[in-house]
Amino acid sequence: MQDDSHININPRAYAGGKWKQQTTSAAEKAKTALEAGSVTVKQGARKLAEQQKQAGADQIGGVARAVHGAAREIEQKMPQAAGFIHDAATRLEGAAASLRERSVDDLMRSLNDFARTQPAAFFGGAVLAGFALSRFLKSSASPSNERQS
Repeated sequence: MQDDSHININPRAYAGGKWKQQTTSAAEKAKTALEAGSVTVKQGARKLAEQQKQAGADQIGGVARAVHGAAREIEQKMPQAAGFIHDAATRLEGAAASLRERSVDDLMRSLNDFARTQPAAFFGGAVLAGFALSRFLKSSASPSNERQS
């Protein structure tokens, strides 16, 4: 065993250095934990976005089927109008298929590109979507504010 008694150690410097090591170690552990939590949150958000994307595509597909049905009902009386309506339904089906095939990241990139190149149209669409969402939420809210007789 080696005798270190001849080395002059300042107790305060030693304690300060040890405290600094512990603080650095704790900060590194916290950073690692935050990074792991961030990855988990991102994965959960991505999974939820993918589910919502599929649900949206299914909804658009349902609307397309309904539009085709409406077009079939008026084919006898207005064949030209029915043709236009079928074309619109076909475009909706294409949009639904495109939505199913593209990744969430790809859709976000496309949205960002559109916002950069067409800011006025993007802003107008966002306002319109917000208005539609608020109307939907108002109409689906429970009638708790209404008076009961």
